[in-house]
This record gives sequence, C-alpha cells and structure tokens, in this order.
Amino acid sequence: MRTVPLLDRLDWKDFERVVILSPHLDDAALSCGGLLHALQGRVSTLVVSICCGTLRVTAADGSRKLPHRRGHVSPQLRRREDIAAMHSVNADFVHLSFSDGIYRRSPLTGKLIYRNERERWDSPRVDDMAHIEELYLVLRRICLDLGGILLLSPMGIGHHVDHQITAQVAVRLAAAGASLMFYEDFPYVADPRIGRGDRDGPREALARLRLAPARHFSVPVDVDGKMALLRHYASQVPALFGDDEGMRARITGYQHAKLPSEFYWRAQPVAPPTPTEA
Repeated sequence: MRTVPLLDRLDWKDFERVVILSPHLDDAALSCGGLLHALQGRVSTLVVSICCGTLRVTAADGSRKLPHRRGHVSPQLRRREDIAAMHSVNADFVHLSFSDGIYRRSPLTGKLIYRNERERWDSPRVDDMAHIEELYLVLRRICLDLGGILLLSPMGIGHHVDHQITAQVAVRLAAAGASLMFYEDFPYVADPRIGRGDRDGPREALARLRLAPARHFSVPVDVDGKMALLRHYASQVPALFGDDEGMRARITGYQHAKLPSEFYWRAQPVAPPTPTEA
C-alpha cells in the first residue's frame, strides 16, 4: 500500500478541530507528537487523556492501605507533566478520571480485573464491559455534535488492554458519525520487546477490530521538537527509553523515505467471506 503525506493530503479547514484519544497521560505525545507540532497554526487540537484518575489509597471500608501496582507513578505528577506538555504545543486537553487498567476492579466481585503484568497485555475482560460502555458514552458526548472533527485513535498495537479498549470505542464513535483515523502506538510499534513482545503490527491490530487497511499516511517528525515534548514526561522517559540518547535512537529509527516519521491509517470493515457454492 502506497504511503502518502498526511499534512498535504487533507484540507484542514474541513475540521473544526482534531481530537486525539490518549489512553494514558503520554500516549498522544508519544505517537502523535510530530503531528501535534505540525498542526499548530493549521487547526485546533484537543487531546482527551482517559486513564488519569487519582487512586484510592485505602480499602473501600477505610480499614487498610492498598499496595501500589508495579510501575506506579503518582497520577497528580503525571497530570502536571501532561499539562506542561500540552501547553508547549498549544493543544487543548481533557483529563478523564478513569482508572488505569491495572487498577480497575470488577463491579461484580470487587477484585482486580487484570491481576498481573501478563494479563495487562491481553484482550479486554468481560468484567471490564461496564467501563467500556461508560467510556463510550463520555467520549460520544465530547467528540460528537460539536462541529466537524477528525478523530485519532490508537490501534492497539502491542496489545495493551487500555489501548485496545480505546480503539474499540473509537470504532463505535465512527459508526455514530466521527471521521476516524488510527495512529500507530509508539513505542510498541517500533520495538517488539515493549508490550506483549510478539511483534504485533498495524495490520494485525486492525484485524482484531475487524477492519482492513484502506489508506496509509506519514507525517515527518521534527526529532528535536518531539524530544522536547516527551521530556515533559520525566517520570516515564527512563522506563520507555532509558535516556535522551535512547529516545533519539527510537524516534529516528522509525522512518519513511529516510525521514523520521509517524504513521496514520484509514480503515474499512472487513468484507464478509463469499459463500461457497454447494
């Protein structure tokens, strides 16, 4: 499939704003940082970060402190990082108060839905359906009926459950009228060791959504600009990249036409199989 430049292909005057769905407080910058830079002065941008809620530190009855899950960083700190990052690229932003998947509990049993690290990189569980439905209703209210928007969603590359849920909800929003495009989940798409580690890719992620690729777009990345944006997320950079040099290597290593790039997809429903004649 031929890759075409996104910035020149769309008439940005057709959109009142571009809305980027960000499962966590850094995903939009990681995957769409180059686009956020490029859209300044072209069209308004709104980043909707989903899993931003402050955790309860005591049990429901107030009797004991709950242990933090591995890799926990204060949500208050992460929100401050994201506010600074969004201000740096003149993007509007909304922080929703949903819990990260590793902290969500079953509304039926009260137990953690995703009990360990491995289960975080799997298909959404039945016990998460109430969360998915609530998220759809909230995003529908934010994203629809406010003028023409271009909605950008993660594809779910890497199998992170929160990314998969966001993609599923985005498909429903498209069915309700949103103009939908997917972004490749970075850094999962660039490094198969991050995420479930099974070399997941865009076509596989779309297939899980029962979609097929329709068009493929690229956006050249200002490496220094994207690095400056990502440095605002100081609590996350060491785990994702190690250091500045690791960050630069990861960004510059993902290219199109010998230029560091980000990639975006239009998709269409998978055609049903043709019945075979008896």
